[in-house]
Amino acid sequence: MKKIVALVSAALLGLSVNAYSDDNWNTSEHNYNIDSGKWGLEIRTMGNDDYDHVEGKYKLADNLEFALRYAEDGVDTEIRPKLTHKILKAGPLSLAHRIEYRYFEGTKDDNWRYRGIIGFNAGDAWIKMQPRWTFGAGKTGDAKIDDVKWQAGYDFTLAKDENSSVKFTPYVEYLTAGEDDGWAKTHMILGTKLAVKF
Repeated sequence: MKKIVALVSAALLGLSVNAYSDDNWNTSEHNYNIDSGKWGLEIRTMGNDDYDHVEGKYKLADNLEFALRYAEDGVDTEIRPKLTHKILKAGPLSLAHRIEYRYFEGTKDDNWRYRGIIGFNAGDAWIKMQPRWTFGAGKTGDAKIDDVKWQAGYDFTLAKDENSSVKFTPYVEYLTAGEDDGWAKTHMILGTKLAVKF
């Protein structure tokens, strides 16, 4: 499994080098997470972009989490409640899914979005694939995938004891459009995550 994760990670990085001359790396994503018990907080900022969000989360059960996001993207303000259900974790494989409602106060239309979350890890290296479906806002309710988010990263543990940990994760994110748009690349960016758990 480690070889598969390394191969997919190398493929994503290879795509990034191959497509570097296109419209890539114009922005970056930076996440700051704090988790304590059942509660969590995430702050995300984007480099060279007007997008920022703050998200609070609460574990309803071991495999069920509720979160509420407040995001600003230029003139648009979004409030997004979401529910994530972890289905299974078996060795390096994890499966989950999420439903979220995207309420916009700005110029965009509200919509529902559903996603599958498929993850593989090999030690501290990981990859994640998230096919997403959007309903509402002029959508016809078809079952076609609207886009797919791919991520590959590595978790560096900066500090750890029996009650707390600090991790820093650099990752590459590759987003493709869905079937109707020929699976075309939407963006490729670098991201970081600093996570503190106590």
